Order: sequence, then structure tokens, then C-alpha cells
Amino acid sequence: MKGACWSVIHCSSMLAAVLLVVGWCLPAAAAAKAPAKTRPVVEECKRCHDVAMYQRELKASPHAVDKDKKPITCDQCHHFHFNPLTSYYARDEYYDKKIFPPGAFDRRKMQATARKSMKAEKCQVCHKDLYKNAKGEPISEIGRLCHDAFLGKNGETRRTCAGCHINIAHLPPFDRDRPFNAEFAKKLMENQAKSGEKGGAKK
Repeated sequence: MKGACWSVIHCSSMLAAVLLVVGWCLPAAAAAKAPAKTRPVVEECKRCHDVAMYQRELKASPHAVDKDKKPITCDQCHHFHFNPLTSYYARDEYYDKKIFPPGAFDRRKMQATARKSMKAEKCQVCHKDLYKNAKGEPISEIGRLCHDAFLGKNGETRRTCAGCHINIAHLPPFDRDRPFNAEFAKKLMENQAKSGEKGGAKK
């Protein structure tokens, strides 16, 4: 009898745990699929990530708005991820402030991993025609050859969009001296000057 009761209690506990996880995950999954105008993506990301610096960079970048001229949200480029445990800790800022305090991450080391996780499908939501730029103009000949390889029409490549198109939305201090980032860096510094913020030391 005791064994049967214990089994019932154990099963009930397992069921409760499953329901708890499902209860956490379903809203997140629904949020990931909902239209950008109805989901508070940035607010959700802020629960774990300190995105203020990244938002400042994004606003000065060529990707400040999407094809509909609306401000870009995190998940339009990045993979939306969710974990019940970290989300629980993040509710009172414990996760980001205590486990991973500001400055604990090395952006230079994170770049390669972040770029590998960028899915080409997300880029192609706005950039459907890979042979035209954002203004609808034909891309360069070398760009056409690269995109031919990406599409498997002439050769092949394992690189995704972010593997070639770097610093298009975010610009860490150590990349601001690159010649092709001159305009982005200038606009970012101008925006920081207007708001009275410091540009940050190079790492």
C-alpha cells in the first residue's frame, strides 16, 4: 500500500514538474512566433542580457530599422532562446548581476560564436533578393560571385551571411578603426557625444 501511494505521489510530482516547464516554455514559444509589434522581445531579453550598449550600436547602424521601417528587435537577427531556470533567476536580476556581472564577457571571443549562430533565413526575411542591396541596386561583381557560391550556383561555401557581412549591426570598440566601419563608427561616436556617453576603451 505504501509503495502504491509513493508511486502516485512520485508521478504527481513528475507531472507537476512537466506542467511547470510547459507553462514556462509555451508562452516563450508563442512570443517567438508572434508579430514583432505584439511581442516585448527587447524587454524579455533584458531579463538576462544587459542590452543597452548593443541598442546604442544598433541605432547607429545600417540595420536600425527593418524592411518595414520599424525598429529592429533582437530576435529578428538572433535566435530566440529560453531556459526556465535562468529565466527564474533573471526575474530579480540575479542571473545577470550575480552570476555574470557586467564586464565578465569578452566580446572579441564571443563574436565567432555569435556569427555562427546567425541564421541566413533571418537575414533573408528582409533581404530576399541576394543580388540587390538594401536600396534595390545591383550588388558588385564580387558580391554576385559570393552569393552564387552561397546559393550553390557556382561553387559552394560554408559561410553564412554573418560570416562575410561583419559589424553590420553592432560595433565593439576594437573594430571601430577598420576602414569599412568608418561611417558606422563616426555616427556611433556622434550619437554618444549628443547623449553625453563615453565611447569606451578599446580592448
